[in-house]
Amino acid sequence: MFAASSEQDLYEVLGASATESTEELRHRYQQLVLKCHPDRLSGHGSCEEEVALKRFLEVDAAWKILSDENKRKDYDLQRRARDLKQDWPVDSTVFLEDMAWNSEERSYTHCCRCGGAFVLDEEEVQEEEVQNQDGAGRSRGVIVCCDTCSLSVCVTWTHRPQS
Repeated sequence: MFAASSEQDLYEVLGASATESTEELRHRYQQLVLKCHPDRLSGHGSCEEEVALKRFLEVDAAWKILSDENKRKDYDLQRRARDLKQDWPVDSTVFLEDMAWNSEERSYTHCCRCGGAFVLDEEEVQEEEVQNQDGAGRSRGVIVCCDTCSLSVCVTWTHRPQS
């Protein structure tokens, strides 16, 4: 949904943090728009105008998402998911074959020592099979974070169990 902005953090675009209220974000947005609005910089040279226009469009796009409560909530969820998929120190390796299959949720689960769970949905497994096969047909693995603590595991498999 937010693919165009996925490379750049929208809060960073506004010079804000995710904990700021909509009013605080509005204030930051207004300050930035005053600085980089294309009308304000007309006649300053085409290069400067292009940079200002690009910055203005980034700020405006960020504000359009973060000013809408539902869009902001969706963005925050995607941002959190993206953060969880970053390379983390891996606590251990778990084989997909050793994980419990939940047919209702179409996902694999493995219990964490904290009492939480490592959850890998079927779509992620299929994506890994398509994108990241090594020459021997073995998956290189997927890093999965615990849903409760900061531990992560590398889930790997040779052949996916029949679901």
